[in-house]
Amino acid sequence: MRIVQISIFSLILITCAGSELSADSYLSNREVLSRILRNLRFNVREISVLYPARLDRYDALFLHDIDEPLTETEVQDIKNFVNAGGTLIVAGKDQALHQLYAAFGLELQKLMKRLEFSYRIPDEPLFPQHPVDEIRASTNFAIKTSQREVAMLYGTENDAVVVTLRDGKGRAFFIASDSIFRKSGLRHVGNAMFLYNLTSTFPPNARIGLAVWKYYTRESKPQNPFAVLLFRTPGGLAAIYICLTVFVFLILRGRRFGKPLDAQKRSRRLSSEYVHAMTDLYQKGNTRMEILRHIREQFRYDLGMRWRVSPTLSTDAFLEELTQRGAIDDDEQLAELVMDLESSNDISEAQLLDLAQRVEAHRESTKISRTKLVGHRSF
Repeated sequence: MRIVQISIFSLILITCAGSELSADSYLSNREVLSRILRNLRFNVREISVLYPARLDRYDALFLHDIDEPLTETEVQDIKNFVNAGGTLIVAGKDQALHQLYAAFGLELQKLMKRLEFSYRIPDEPLFPQHPVDEIRASTNFAIKTSQREVAMLYGTENDAVVVTLRDGKGRAFFIASDSIFRKSGLRHVGNAMFLYNLTSTFPPNARIGLAVWKYYTRESKPQNPFAVLLFRTPGGLAAIYICLTVFVFLILRGRRFGKPLDAQKRSRRLSSEYVHAMTDLYQKGNTRMEILRHIREQFRYDLGMRWRVSPTLSTDAFLEELTQRGAIDDDEQLAELVMDLESSNDISEAQLLDLAQRVEAHRESTKISRTKLVGHRSF
């Protein structure tokens, strides 16, 4: 048993060392605690303004040194979380936690004398595999209990500093100290081992919601100042209205941001030039089937871009998707063209030229532009 305890304690020390728990460490208390929990193979979600609490996604909720009061809704949600089977760890002595303590029948009371070290109260330890006899709490507060069964874990003969209780299917730990899990506190052997014992109650790879100093939910997180200025003030609404008006004006005027193009200039080749270029290529290389493949893939790609259909679908599936999107009219000329392009037999030069002209005629009539065929060889 002694060997096991030493090995576990060594793990905690290695974890703490990896988190740089020296006095001049650049890591904050939040970062130190988060890194230790991650090194113990837990999935930690730090609760912040950007990522408010989502209790339905956690197995355990860790509140450390909270200094702002929780709302009644937040307290009730946390209580429901524990009742449903979650684990709650609250470490702090600020009066901001008064409502949360009271919800579980507990009360923080100030001591006449500062309590630096706290000792295990019960003869039978709650964590028999790795018992911790002493922790360094450094607190001026103790926890008093009301009419319910509460196990007092650490403190003195008359004053409890650490207590635990079951509520429904879950368990809650309350610690009347905000220094026990800080960088300075975790350098104490008992505190490090006590943290490990607490986490041993979590399921493997548990999802932990960690809140340090502030506990944010969607109800309590502060609103974005820019959004408030933009949408909650007359000046911001006026700015939105002006921007929308200018944007609509530019759209209706047929302009885009920047200098308009000269209407007389052509930005692409004529369709006839494309057809003749393909014909010349055939005459030089005698590659009719290769040219047909290029025309087919380019045309399917352009149709797919225009109608949001994957060009890699089978021909039947491709035509079915085009039909559902209204690309194929009752005369089904497009369907016939796509099927003709699938020819696997050797075709003549006249047939190839006819297919190319039909494809270009369809482009002109439906205003489908030719796009760069990504991942294919160009001709």
